[in-house]
Amino acid sequence: MGREAYRSLYGDLTKLKNDSLLKDPAGGAGDDDELFQLLLSVSNWVDNYCNRHFYPRADTLVFDGRGTVQLLVPDIISITTLKEDSNGDLTFNETWAASDYWFQPNNAAPTQHWGGPYTALKARSQGNKADGFVTGEQNFQVIGVWGYSQYSEDSGTDLNDASMNTTKNTVAVDDGTQFEIGQTALIGTEQMLVTGISGNDLTVTRGLNGSTAAAHADNSDIDILRWPASVERAAMIQTARIWTRSADFEPFFVDSDIDTDVRILLEPYRKAAV
Repeated sequence: MGREAYRSLYGDLTKLKNDSLLKDPAGGAGDDDELFQLLLSVSNWVDNYCNRHFYPRADTLVFDGRGTVQLLVPDIISITTLKEDSNGDLTFNETWAASDYWFQPNNAAPTQHWGGPYTALKARSQGNKADGFVTGEQNFQVIGVWGYSQYSEDSGTDLNDASMNTTKNTVAVDDGTQFEIGQTALIGTEQMLVTGISGNDLTVTRGLNGSTAAAHADNSDIDILRWPASVERAAMIQTARIWTRSADFEPFFVDSDIDTDVRILLEPYRKAAV
């Protein structure tokens, strides 16, 4: 079994296999592929349960204008471009300036460890688009980074590769012990999922979560994306409990509902389904 890598995982294999969860079930790495895939599946489940995703994803979305000064949007972290189709010809011919709108709620701070996402845009009364988001079908296009938050910490080491192009899947770093399998590394704006580690070489999936694979200079800083602590803990608890209930283990009675402690951890992050 390989390791799929199409999105971030909420946790890493070292944390999953520590004494508080699985107690290193295989005494080594023999089950790591299966554990990786299970943690990936549970991370998807967490997003579905909460009706939002906690990793930052670069994407282009379109919205209907409602004739109000406010445009409700999914969780958003930042905007690259906001465009409007002002004449109904299916082309986004007008670009809003950053000074034409506010993010709401105020002070959400999605790039801070304590912050959360923006969930709406509001036309500024002093801007050039004071009339707001005029009524129309799919007449607004937003290019940006979507998700609950984008908080990262310095990994403690740097890139050690003078030829890091857009296609290399092996990343040489100064100190490979600063990483764990399952982490999402960040160099510039490019996200990379760490799927393997051999000494100071990381095997990664490039351009993760809609980011763009790019060439990077030697000694570039490498950060690691972090998730809300409760979300990460809930994902790992659920993964560990599913693993220990598998056919290889002695069966025992379990509730058909979600585990109580997982539900308690995730409840503050649940969003009403639209």
